[in-house]
Amino acid sequence: MENKKILKRRLAIRSQKSPGVVTLITDFGLRGEYVGAMKGAILKVNPRCQVVDITHRIGPQDVLEASFVLKNTYPFYPPGTVHTVVIDPGVGTRRRPIVLKKDGHLFVGPDNGVFTLILSAGGPTEGYELARGEFFLSPLSDTFHGRDIFAPVAGHLSLGMDPKVFGPRLRDFVRIEWPRPKVKGKKLLGRVLWDDAFGNLITNISREEYGRFIGDRPLQITGKGWRIDRVHRTYGEGQPGKPLALFGSAGLLEISVNRGCAKMALGLKRGDPLTITPV
Repeated sequence: MENKKILKRRLAIRSQKSPGVVTLITDFGLRGEYVGAMKGAILKVNPRCQVVDITHRIGPQDVLEASFVLKNTYPFYPPGTVHTVVIDPGVGTRRRPIVLKKDGHLFVGPDNGVFTLILSAGGPTEGYELARGEFFLSPLSDTFHGRDIFAPVAGHLSLGMDPKVFGPRLRDFVRIEWPRPKVKGKKLLGRVLWDDAFGNLITNISREEYGRFIGDRPLQITGKGWRIDRVHRTYGEGQPGKPLALFGSAGLLEISVNRGCAKMALGLKRGDPLTITPV
């Protein structure tokens, strides 16, 4: 039976607050029961909650991609939104489940590096371990904390519950290293991070790093069997079927093919290198 104090607090908050918004980022894909079960666990706590699917197509166990997607989506949601991120290869181990409060938003997920890029942005951050089992589903699965821990906690937070209720304050968090490009002689060496739904290849070269290295000089961008001689402003500026480079909405250099799929046309995959050389 649900703890009576929790139920009383939830009902009091629910009567005063807006329905709340919870976003979901997972690597669950669209098959099976996982996404649906998580949504049910959220709505069981807050039936009026608006649950938004950001994506469930993060690469399996790809903590870095999840951190990137979160950084580039959360600012566009209203303050008070609860962002639930479940890319959790260490589920059931001693890794900590946490909630963060930053920039007026709340973030729920495993302390395994998924929050690296929002933590690296600077500014005050509060963090708490999710340690109070009365807020979790029971019995607690060792393999599905997305449903049994993160989803119900997100539901409570969407009702306006204070993050500090869930457990002790934390001062440090797990971070993963962002793969930065390297300068070797007169060359800037980057690599493909991943591809998007259109087959555009996102690299680890930011606009700022490119500007410091190249400035206004002419250049060549080369990879396996291809060469690009300039950076375009839009996808449509390139010749149909030919590779082009531009800076996408996240501020990273992309390799694309106008009216085509760069991933297939160029045969590139995550981790493949590219080189920028001034000429």
